[in-house]
Amino acid sequence: MLEPAELYRLIADNTQDLIRVFDVEGRFVYASPSHETLLGYTPQDLLQTSVMDLLHPDDVGKARSMLHEMVTRKVSMHGLFRYRSKAGPWRILETRGTPLVKENSFIGVVTIGRDITERWQMERALQEYQAELEFLAFHDALTGLPNRVLFSQQVTKAISAAEGQSHRLAVLFLDYDQFKSVNDTYGHDIGDQVVQECGRRIAQCVGDEDTVARLGGDEFSVLMPRICGSREVTTVATRILQSTRSPWNIGAGSLSLTVSIGIALYPTAGLDAPSLVKHADNALYDAKRRGKNRYAFYRPGMGV
Repeated sequence: MLEPAELYRLIADNTQDLIRVFDVEGRFVYASPSHETLLGYTPQDLLQTSVMDLLHPDDVGKARSMLHEMVTRKVSMHGLFRYRSKAGPWRILETRGTPLVKENSFIGVVTIGRDITERWQMERALQEYQAELEFLAFHDALTGLPNRVLFSQQVTKAISAAEGQSHRLAVLFLDYDQFKSVNDTYGHDIGDQVVQECGRRIAQCVGDEDTVARLGGDEFSVLMPRICGSREVTTVATRILQSTRSPWNIGAGSLSLTVSIGIALYPTAGLDAPSLVKHADNALYDAKRRGKNRYAFYRPGMGV
């Protein structure tokens, strides 16, 4: 029958987890042989060196704080830390530390580290994939701008914020005049580049709080969630008209574009998102009927 001390040593020497003992300064007093398997360091390499020298620079502060808490409060702690292997790559260890106390005096810390690098990488990849799916659900794939679903949500949110307040909001609908001819003349690849440039030009004309969305094709929308009056809206609409008239360089040539804009103001043009969106669309087609390359405000009865 093995003695307890011999049994504990046998377990520590053969476990795949990294078992180590640090002094109050974080220097290795003991390191299990598994360090060589996982990180490439023999126990002799580590003795009397500081664990801080192996940690990623961004993790050192967290490790010092954890060590301080265990020393001063004599409590167990855990966390994730990146360790540099002898060959260079970083390994991520899920580490739990427990203070060693003898006769009410702190004499060191024992920690057990488990390599979770592959699991962490898989979880990170899954999180990024889920974030990408969520982004694509609410954004236009070509321009990266909010899509119709997100725009409608933003309008609803802006209406809730404006209820009972002194400020108003505006919804602008934009449609580029005779855009079909761009695709017919230059092809859809060039057409996509022009759509992207349309989004950039519109975004440069609005304020930081405003939202620019692509609804599809060459249709865009703008939400101005906080305005005092129509003059602010006409200023933005005029900027967009002027930005569209600037030269569009396409390969070795250039093209000319104009845009028509319909505007609906809350609360006069509607009290909910569907009404504002519908009435901005009505105003857009009124602008097109009146010659295009202009903006128009929604008026009661328009589109009936």
